[in-house]
Amino acid sequence: MQKNVQRSKKTSRIAIMAMLTAISVVLGIVCKNLFTFGLFYRFTLENIGAVITGVFFGPLSGAIVGLASDTVSCLLSSNPALNPILSLGAALAGIVPGAVARYFVREHGMKQFILADAGAQLIGQVAVKSVGKMVYFGMPWYGIFVGLFFGALACVIEAALIRLIWKNREINKLIIEASSK
Repeated sequence: MQKNVQRSKKTSRIAIMAMLTAISVVLGIVCKNLFTFGLFYRFTLENIGAVITGVFFGPLSGAIVGLASDTVSCLLSSNPALNPILSLGAALAGIVPGAVARYFVREHGMKQFILADAGAQLIGQVAVKSVGKMVYFGMPWYGIFVGLFFGALACVIEAALIRLIWKNREINKLIIEASSK
């Protein structure tokens, strides 16, 4: 009986992670098509799946969703080449929220969501991905400030979306059951 419960939790966790990966890919493609400004600058909400996964399932799961969504997004784009620095940024977009939730702010709520998402945006999106854009695509150094603005905007929107998701009782119950050990 206990084995079936554990298997069911693992299956639920994998299903939720797959769904969040798909959401990230779709949001990434939509945002890339609508909110790209020049070669280097775009506003995107593609990290939301990795952030949610990191917060509820931990840093490793967040990294898996971040890497999976980055890989699928690259394969579906017109340029299917993976960029290792940008992929590292996508992984960190899941690792950082997981670390914030596990080690710094353990109680689920707005404070945790905002700090987790802010960390993901600052470290994964702004710092690491900006370096990747500078190294691989020749983005000027001041492009970091554009990324910082877009990251702050994405943080506010993603935290609000995460709060809405968290307030839904059925989704909340499903995530809590799948994330309990």
